[in-house]
Amino acid sequence: MGAIGGCVDDVTADDEREPTFDHPDTVPIDDPFTLEIGGLPTDTDVEVVATVEDGRGVSWSASATYDVTDGTIDLDADVPIAGDYDVADTMRLIQHMEPATDSRAPYVPRPEERLSVEVATDEAVVGSTTVTRPFGDPGVTATEFDHERLVGEVFEPPGTEPAPAVVALHGSRGEPATGMARLLASNGFVALALQYFGADGLPSELVEVPVEFVDEAASWLLEHERVAGSQVGLIGGSKGGELALLAGSQFDSIGAVVGISASGVAWEGVSMTDVSPGPSWTLEGEPVPYVPYADDPSVRDRSPPFEFEPLYVASFDAASDEEIDDATIPVEEIDGPVLLVSGGADRLWNAVELSAVAIDRLEAHGDDAEYDHLVFEDAGHAIQFPYVPTANRRVIRPYVLGGTPAGYAEADAEHWPRALETLRRRERS
Repeated sequence: MGAIGGCVDDVTADDEREPTFDHPDTVPIDDPFTLEIGGLPTDTDVEVVATVEDGRGVSWSASATYDVTDGTIDLDADVPIAGDYDVADTMRLIQHMEPATDSRAPYVPRPEERLSVEVATDEAVVGSTTVTRPFGDPGVTATEFDHERLVGEVFEPPGTEPAPAVVALHGSRGEPATGMARLLASNGFVALALQYFGADGLPSELVEVPVEFVDEAASWLLEHERVAGSQVGLIGGSKGGELALLAGSQFDSIGAVVGISASGVAWEGVSMTDVSPGPSWTLEGEPVPYVPYADDPSVRDRSPPFEFEPLYVASFDAASDEEIDDATIPVEEIDGPVLLVSGGADRLWNAVELSAVAIDRLEAHGDDAEYDHLVFEDAGHAIQFPYVPTANRRVIRPYVLGGTPAGYAEADAEHWPRALETLRRRERS
């Protein structure tokens, strides 16, 4: 009887002890990590709740319930039995967070995020922990782009060793991709967030933007004391992806190209004041041939949020074969690997088909080209760096971008290491 009593005492002690948490104390926001929790009461269900406050002060949270059979759970190995997601993946606890308020805005990262994790049974919270997630390496330095006519910000990785260089190109909103550039620098690149319209000395709208801006930026980087190699990589999203493909096909200064939600054809410009603005881009002072927008009132949204995908489909279908051929970017001239990333639920434009134009051209003309096209069926137009909450991206006013939180979670996580790998290679092997 004494032995039996000893076993009962041991179980009681296990049930009352505090859980242990195995995870890194600090990890960059775009790096995945694992979370293991031990010392849990056995043969019971526990709920794991993660909470974080974003850059706007909005609280976000997600939860998952696990069946504990041996006193431990491993979020990368154990599938939750209930909650906001149903896969074994620690990072889904972050990516599937929702705002606590009725906020419809997407998540805005803080310079340093404090992720709180609580574990609870039906009776009470039994333990908690925190993970610090800085937005990039704190050792990254940022300086204004010192150029006589271009605008941007340069991010350098910690240390003094030479590093590969990348130009990050924003989309049609005109806001420089400083977040992307900071994370690129954290991953070992000298990264320039180039602004190519919407600032003093630049075109006011995305109309008649000189493609040479990108070559000038790349050439400047190649003279930078921290930059190694003879070519610069490009990464761009949406219209920035279109520009990346176009610039990469024209200039020897550019090697690898990564296009996210990109287009293999050049389009008419984007203007808030002119329904027929003319070309998006110029080259040597001449308009780059483009696909014009269809003159079809039935596919033009009249009030926000605007869903432009029907307009782009109708415009592509209405264009003549000659217009399509002239506007197709000669991507086989890109002197480096090409990676395209598209969402099958994109509602700003049909990125899968528009990127496929570039892939088809590479297959037809690029005998020694290196390329890949990653398609995520449930992602929309707003694919970005990983491991942040993905809710509220379907509509980012004033645009409908499409996609589901689960689709974005998959796309963000899976494309990012491939993009970094492509940019590190820079030149065609």
